[in-house]
Amino acid sequence: MRYDKQHKTAIRQRILDMATLRFRSEGIAAVGIANLMADLGLTHGGFYWHFKDKEDLVAQACQQAMQSVDQQWQQQMQLATPGSKRLSVAQHYLSIQHRDFPDTGCVAAALAGELSRHTPATRQAFTTSLQQQLATLASAAGQDGDSDTTPLTPCAQLSLMVGAMLLARAVTDPALSGQLLAEAEALIAHHSGSAAG
Repeated sequence: MRYDKQHKTAIRQRILDMATLRFRSEGIAAVGIANLMADLGLTHGGFYWHFKDKEDLVAQACQQAMQSVDQQWQQQMQLATPGSKRLSVAQHYLSIQHRDFPDTGCVAAALAGELSRHTPATRQAFTTSLQQQLATLASAAGQDGDSDTTPLTPCAQLSLMVGAMLLARAVTDPALSGQLLAEAEALIAHHSGSAAG
């Protein structure tokens, strides 16, 4: 049976959506193509109509997931009051909700360790998406009126947020987990435009 292009596009998107969830919640190595396709009610062989191989899927799933997170940040910025756009992004990112549901959250906090051992093409897809997130943070800082000399650059803010989230998810002590997130947020607040008001 031949399927039209729209049907093929819809199937491809279903595979991507499921992969973005499962990679972030289970890890890349734990997700096999056969069980991913079976979960979708599709055949293993059908996977290769949509992607070259698992590595191709990983690159595209990471890119899609990171674009989704970047869109969430931009929405947070639109909702934020003047002077608090960087902080609004940080509060959204460093939330308990984000900590407890990695399957819909940041790829860097969930998968950066694994991605560092993947192919250059996959790492390039991650790099390009990360650069877009840095540009969004730079835009937030600019809209807040932060000076170019602030010690908390977009790279520093992203590193602080990702590191705090990674550690908060890894520890078993709920109080420590919350403290890691809260202190990262407090440091960003201290260096953001909202602290000046």
